[in-house]
Amino acid sequence: MTDTTSASVQPLVENDSTSQVGRFSFDAESRTLRGNLLPLGVNSRPSMSGHVGHFTAETLNLPRDPSVVTLNRSHAQHDPVGRATLLEVRSEPAPHLYAEFTLGDTDEADEWLTTQRDSLSKLSPEVLYASDGVHGRLTGAALVSEGAWKDAALFAVAPDQAQPEDMAELAAYIETVRDQARAVIEQANAVLDALPTDTPASAEDTDPDAAPVQESNTPTEETEDMSSIVPDAPGATTPVVRDDARAMFAAVANRSSNPEALAPFAGAGALFAIQNVQESGPSGRTIYADTATPAAIGELWDKQAYSQRFLPLVTQASLTATTVRGWRWVSKPEVGDYAGNLAEVPSNVVDTEPVETSALRLAGGHKIDRKFYDFNDQNAIESYFRLQAEDVARKLDAKALGAIQAAATVTTPGTVPSGVAKGLAAIVDGALGVIGTENRPSFAIVSPELYRDVLLTSDQDKLAFLNAGFGLEEGDFASFKIVPGNIGAGKVIVGAREAVTFYTLPGTPIRVEGLDVHHGGVDVAVFAYYASIANNAAAIRSVTVASA
Repeated sequence: MTDTTSASVQPLVENDSTSQVGRFSFDAESRTLRGNLLPLGVNSRPSMSGHVGHFTAETLNLPRDPSVVTLNRSHAQHDPVGRATLLEVRSEPAPHLYAEFTLGDTDEADEWLTTQRDSLSKLSPEVLYASDGVHGRLTGAALVSEGAWKDAALFAVAPDQAQPEDMAELAAYIETVRDQARAVIEQANAVLDALPTDTPASAEDTDPDAAPVQESNTPTEETEDMSSIVPDAPGATTPVVRDDARAMFAAVANRSSNPEALAPFAGAGALFAIQNVQESGPSGRTIYADTATPAAIGELWDKQAYSQRFLPLVTQASLTATTVRGWRWVSKPEVGDYAGNLAEVPSNVVDTEPVETSALRLAGGHKIDRKFYDFNDQNAIESYFRLQAEDVARKLDAKALGAIQAAATVTTPGTVPSGVAKGLAAIVDGALGVIGTENRPSFAIVSPELYRDVLLTSDQDKLAFLNAGFGLEEGDFASFKIVPGNIGAGKVIVGAREAVTFYTLPGTPIRVEGLDVHHGGVDVAVFAYYASIANNAAAIRSVTVASA
C-alpha cells in the first residue's frame, strides 16, 4: 500500500484508511487522491433491478493508459475534475483495485477542494459491463457520498437483465416485502374490527308522532348493484359482488393459499375499477409522455466526407510567406556540333524571367451562443469545425482545378478510330502533347459525359489503347489517374504532376475562437491560405472533341 503518512497528506475522514472500500487520502501539495476504488470478490448491494455487482481481478478489465479514466463528481460525466495516474490490483489487506488520481487545475476541482470534500468523500468506479454480464471494463470514477458497496461506491452501468445467480436473492427480497404487507393488512383489519358497528336510529324511528311501520310479508327487493355475470347453467346463482376494501386486501395477501378468495371482487364496480393510464391524450392521466427519456444519438449521417480529386494530381508545397517568388528560363542554353581545333564553341542567347504570385485566402465564421461552451456541448462545436474544415478542402480542390485549367495549352484533337471512346482518344491526343515537351503525363481530367464512355470501356481495352497511343505499361497505367471533372462539355485535360505547384499554409485550416462578452457569444472562424504557380504550361494539354 502506498504510504500516505507524510505531512502533506490530509485524510478526509477521521481514522480513514485507503484499505476501506471507497475511502481515500488526499495529498494537498500534489493534488493527488489515493484510495481503494473497487473491492474485488465482494458483492454490492442489489440495485433497483435486483442486480448485484461483483468483480474479480480476472473479470475487471483495466485500460493500458490510466489517463483515459476521468474522475468526475457524483457520476456526472460532463463534470470532470481529474484523471487517473495509476490503476493496479492489490491483494493487501484484501483484494481491491487501488487507484491514484490527480486533480486538474480547474474551477470545478477547486470547488470540490473548498466546499465538497466532506460531502463527496468516497471514490466510486464506473464500469461498463460486457454482453455476458460478468466481465466489465473500467471507464471512469466519481467522487460520491454513498454507493452500492458497503461504505463504498456505485457501479455505473449494469447489464440489461439480472443474472440467474441474482434471482434467488431478489426473490427473497420480494417475499420479505410481501410478509411486511401481510402484517400491515392484519393490523388494519384489527383496527376495523374494533370500530363500533351500531347504526344510529333514524329521525323516522325516533319521532313519537310517526305512524307505525307496517310489516309486510313481501320480501324486500335488494337495492345493492349486482354483477351482470350470467349464471353458467340453469339453477346456478349469480355470485355476490363485494366492494369491501378490508376484505379485498386480505384476499390479496392470501391469494397464494386461496386463489378463489379474489373471485367475489371481480365486478366490484367503480371502487376497484381499472383506470386508463395512457401513453398520451386524450386523457390527462399519462405516464410515458411525462417520464420517457429520449435516446440521444448525436448528429445524423448526411454524406461521406469530401475527398479531394484534383489537388493530389499536382505538386504540393508549403506556403511560408504571403508572396511566392521564383524564376524560369525564357530561352535555355543549348549545345551544337563542334569541329574543335581551337575554333569557337557553339553558343546561343539565353534569358530568364521572374515569376511571382501572392497568397490568397479563404475564411468563414459565425457567432455562436456561449451556452454551447458553458454546457460543454462539444458535439455541436466539433461538428461545426469539422464541416468548416471539410468545406476548406472542397474549396482548395476547386482552386487547384482552376489553376490546372488556367495553365492548360490547347491541343487539336485527332481522328477518333472506329469503336474507340472519344474520351480515350482525347486522352491520347493530350498525352502526346505532354510527351512532346519531354515530360511524362500522370493524369487526365475528363468531362462527365466523356468519362462515362471511358468508364464503360474494359480495363484491358483501356490499357491496350493507351499503351499503343503513348507507351503506358501495366504498372504505369496504375499510377496514371483518370478522374471526372466539370471542365466543360467534350473536354479532356492531360498533364504532368510537376507542371503546376499548389501551395498551402501548414495547419490549414486555422481554427480561431474569440469571446464576444457583450453579446454573450463566442466568435468562431477558420482561415486558409493558398497560392499556385504554373511551372510549365506546355506540360498541361486541353483537348476538346467534336460533338456527335
